[in-house]
Amino acid sequence: MQYPSTKQLQFIVMLDEYKHFGRAAKACHISQSAFSIAIKELENKLGVQLVDRTNKQIIFTDIGLSIVRQARLCLSELDALMALAKGTQEPLSGKITLGVIPSIAPFILPSFVPHITQ
Repeated sequence: MQYPSTKQLQFIVMLDEYKHFGRAAKACHISQSAFSIAIKELENKLGVQLVDRTNKQIIFTDIGLSIVRQARLCLSELDALMALAKGTQEPLSGKITLGVIPSIAPFILPSFVPHITQ
């Protein structure tokens, strides 16, 4: 099974936001034809029709609306994943574990660590 790409998920979300292929494509900085092909490939990959296309407007199918909601969740989780990874790249960030023998810990640690959390 091949999963949809993040680009395809972003495109379907943008199509939902703009409700227009041309405007959504412009917002994604690609041509309308490339955008339409990407949406069609997503439909083929998923095996469902996401939008009903007419001359004047697009209407999402019921499954299309469900897919858009799930795509938003997936993209949100990917954003969280990236933020988690990026947070560990900052200097002096992340968790530190310090081991001190109990007999001296109450005397030494308060001067080094003003707020000890577990």
